[in-house]
Amino acid sequence: MKFHQILLLTYLFYTLSVSSQEGTFVSIENFIYNTELLKENDRGVIIPQFNRSLNNRIEFYLNENFKNIIESTSNITWQSYQTKTNAMIKSHVMSYFARVKIKNSNQNNEFKYLEIDHYPSTDKINTDYIWDPQKNNFRLSDSEIEKRSYLPDIKELEIQDQQIKPSIDDILVEYKDLINGVNQNIIYFNKSKSNELQTINNKIIQFVSQNFTSAEYVMNISFDSYYTFLSSYDTYHYYTFVVQLKLIDSKFPGFVEVFYNPTTGKINSDFIWDNENQEFKRPRRDN
Repeated sequence: MKFHQILLLTYLFYTLSVSSQEGTFVSIENFIYNTELLKENDRGVIIPQFNRSLNNRIEFYLNENFKNIIESTSNITWQSYQTKTNAMIKSHVMSYFARVKIKNSNQNNEFKYLEIDHYPSTDKINTDYIWDPQKNNFRLSDSEIEKRSYLPDIKELEIQDQQIKPSIDDILVEYKDLINGVNQNIIYFNKSKSNELQTINNKIIQFVSQNFTSAEYVMNISFDSYYTFLSSYDTYHYYTFVVQLKLIDSKFPGFVEVFYNPTTGKINSDFIWDNENQEFKRPRRDN
């Protein structure tokens, strides 16, 4: 399957998934509002606003969906706020961890943990975890494991778990630049950041020439998305670009995804050459 077909299938799956949770449109202004609610203390740890009503709803959701498994929910803790912006789809989600007491356990007061997602735009609550009686624990559903196996490993890409992390204000600046770009009929950034964009493009061209030797030159660089992750234990953000390449001794172009970290200025990619199919692709991850 060629890269453009993979992109189409991925986009269709993502669109259906996001549409079912988020509706048809979320504005970047929503991202700014929710990000501004996250405050940092003196040690740089993010402290979210406490929402008792949401906690009660999450507890009810767990009791209803795992009523034969969960006896009670003793603690619900905010974990992260994630956003994704591209030219067609914008989505965001708040994630929480719940500590639950298991029914009919051989151990007294046996507790387990699972992750729950809250979609601010539609106020829906969902979890990708199911109960596995053989493991006597919660685990990701098979469909979610399959989905995540095709996602980039952002730790290996030197985006996650880095010493240099963006602040909340750094991410707000990126959001506002994206809004300015939309208002100026530009897909991303804006006219005032044209020099920065040229610098990013030059870095991408240099990175590609050094790491993809089967490419003769870069034909086109297209913005794909901007992603943010804020939590009490890590903060990061990155841009994704799709790069069209003129391949040596081939009349068909190649395509690779590259990642730009605005905090460090680094360019990286996890795409490799598949000699059998004569295309670049992301290796499937084992979860």
